[in-house]
Amino acid sequence: AQAISLLLECIMAGFLGNLRDKVTGMVGQSGPVGSAAPDAIDPNAPQILMSKDIVKEGWVTKQSRNIKEWRRRYVVLTNDCIATFKQGAAGESYALKDATELIFFNSALAVKSAEQETGKDNAFCVQRTKDGRYFYFVAGSQQDKEEWIGAIGRLMVRRTVIMDPEEEC
Repeated sequence: AQAISLLLECIMAGFLGNLRDKVTGMVGQSGPVGSAAPDAIDPNAPQILMSKDIVKEGWVTKQSRNIKEWRRRYVVLTNDCIATFKQGAAGESYALKDATELIFFNSALAVKSAEQETGKDNAFCVQRTKDGRYFYFVAGSQQDKEEWIGAIGRLMVRRTVIMDPEEEC
């Protein structure tokens, strides 16, 4: 009877742990509030974004993933990802664990203007094609928006060329 009781206790603990993981995954808060979910961090990517790896960085307004509120975020673009932070300053290094959002280029992406979709000037979006998720941003100016779209687009093209070196042109 004691062994059966212990077995049931273990089964329930495992079931509740799995249930908790599924619920927090659906809510999108596997990590601390305001941080990127731990499973969103690519284990093969560097855990620190160094200033030498940064392609573009700066302040934009980003639509939050759950509440859909517009929030000012510092965006860092590297060859591997787009990371957003609550705080930032040019020339620093950034820990991925502090990111509020991580969008890795290991899944196919598309980038385009999004002024009509958002009703906001200087808006653009990045779409992750594996799940169709859209990430909306608003740049400070038309020129800044075009620079973001251009920088992200060039990285996507570069990754496609690098990933498909055997395909003929």
